Amino acid sequence: MLENKTEIRINGHILEREFIFKLSTKLKDVNVEVMHCEVSFASLNAGIEEKMPSAMKFYLVGTKENRDVALEKIGQLAKYTQCEIDYTKEII
Repeated sequence: MLENKTEIRINGHILEREFIFKLSTKLKDVNVEVMHCEVSFASLNAGIEEKMPSAMKFYLVGTKENRDVALEKIGQLAKYTQCEIDYTKEII
C-alpha cells in the first residue's frame, strides 16, 4: 500500500549545525517517518567550515495531520538553525 507523503527540501548549513540530529529529536513525539533522506554538498571541508551551504531532501510519511504537525516543527528547527525550507510538495 502506498502512503501519502510530503517531499521537503532544505538549504543551509545542514552538517555543521547538526540539523539531522536535531530533526530526529524534534520529531520524536510525532507519528511520522522521515524517509529517503539525502544530503548533498559541494565539498565536505567547505560544508563543515560553513563556507558553502548544503541541501537536504527527504519525505515525511504519515497521516496528513501528523505531517502538518511535523512540518511546523521542521519550520521552527529551520529558523533556529538558520536554514531555509526551499520546497514542500504533498504527494498523494
